[in-house]
Amino acid sequence: MGIGATFLRLACLVAVARGLQLDTAFVLSQPTTGLSATGKAACLRGKINVTASATNTKLLVKSPTGQPDLTQTIVDMATVGVDYAAMVNGGPRQVFGTYHLYVELCVPADPVAARKVQTLQFLNHGGTLDHTYWDFAAGYSYVDAAAAAGYATFNYDRLGYGLSDHPDPNQVVQAALQREIAHQIVGVLRKAKIGKNRIKNVVGVGHSAGSALIIATVGKYPADFDALIFTGISASVQGVMIAQFAFNLVPASLDPSCRFNGLDKGYLTQGAVAQDFQFPFYHYPDFDPKIFRKQFDTRQTTVFGELLTFSSVVAPQPAYTGPVDVVLGQEDYVFCQANCSYPTDQAQTFVNALFPASRSKSTFLQPKSGHLMAQHYTARDGFEHSLQFLQSNAL
Repeated sequence: MGIGATFLRLACLVAVARGLQLDTAFVLSQPTTGLSATGKAACLRGKINVTASATNTKLLVKSPTGQPDLTQTIVDMATVGVDYAAMVNGGPRQVFGTYHLYVELCVPADPVAARKVQTLQFLNHGGTLDHTYWDFAAGYSYVDAAAAAGYATFNYDRLGYGLSDHPDPNQVVQAALQREIAHQIVGVLRKAKIGKNRIKNVVGVGHSAGSALIIATVGKYPADFDALIFTGISASVQGVMIAQFAFNLVPASLDPSCRFNGLDKGYLTQGAVAQDFQFPFYHYPDFDPKIFRKQFDTRQTTVFGELLTFSSVVAPQPAYTGPVDVVLGQEDYVFCQANCSYPTDQAQTFVNALFPASRSKSTFLQPKSGHLMAQHYTARDGFEHSLQFLQSNAL
């Protein structure tokens, strides 16, 4: 549905302490301003309301009663000869609601550079992560790198993640609704102004499940994005189930950190042993142990609602002609089983298979990097590649 009734015009909203004015249709609750990890970007932070409807799937699953129930469900999902997603598909189910989402809109901290911004990057994080993936720490911040190159970024916690609302994890937090929410937000961002200049281009940027959501959005709304950057995803899914076993998923509300107390047991997170996080996400010894520990200690949730419905909205997009970039960690286990060059370059295979009509294709295998590319020593290599890709396409 339209967002005219959801967002009211808030003209000349102060976006940064240095006096830059931002005109958007967002009304933020509890707005704050601050800087990115190394101060390259000035950010407006707060929560917005999004009213959206979607045709979800009635999943014939319930939240686990405890760990044994959850473990058996994961075994059932991996049972040979069983199409678990099809088995639990109870048909279409309409959902509708108003949801509160945490968002961050960042622009170059230099007001002169900010007033020249023409392109905004719409960032979408992966599962068990949140908005912090994109602005994690000094030297590990895509938001910083983008701002230094003259770009604005919009970063948010998807529904069911981080500081955003956590509705029913099985029936509500699904790929179809996430797609509609993303589309609503992009529609508003396309009308945003920084100073007197309206944003001209919006680039969809995703990581892992966030990349899948960008593909789903393009499939239904091809005009939403002027270019696409996919990270942490390939056409191969052989490692996904093995990685899920390695996660040692537990109901998040039972995590000893107590960070998820009160959540429905359908919200899941990795087990409390750091090795459960390293196996699918990191390549040793190519990461800073302090960065690894911070990511582990701040890990977020995932839900079967998303995991079981992405396949229903993700498909090749032969009609999309815009520029497409794909970046994979060379040793990504989740999507390459730790070798993204085998049997061929998996980034190249992905872009050719899903976006054959793209007028400008670019790929990069980030060396010495696992699935969480932004938290490896070579993170800047991946950042620079994607930003050069945009510049080479006059974006």
